[in-house]
Amino acid sequence: MGLRLLTDRVRQRRRQDAEQRLSGLVRSRRLRGFRFQRHHSVGPFIVDFICIEEALIVELMGDQHVVGLPGDTQRKLFLESLGFRVLRLWDSEVLSDPRSALRKLLDSLHGRVH
Repeated sequence: MGLRLLTDRVRQRRRQDAEQRLSGLVRSRRLRGFRFQRHHSVGPFIVDFICIEEALIVELMGDQHVVGLPGDTQRKLFLESLGFRVLRLWDSEVLSDPRSALRKLLDSLHGRVH
């Protein structure tokens, strides 16, 4: 197995772990009664998490976002043009410091910017 393939698998696994961790923290209205949906379609995009009532989209970012993926800015601008606020959280933060990630999420739900 090549190093590149192994690295890609590790990144994919970390991303899945971060999504599962965040999903466990917000599902069934566990986060102060806010309802989140996972992998929801918005226009041509599938977002990681969305709270429709509060017009908040949560996107998880992995290592690939360090240099910025082409289209990230356009994607965010499109989602914002529909009236959504977009919060980006690092996979590593969700996994290593979920309290901090939840704090940022709650602040965003209450309209505070990060």
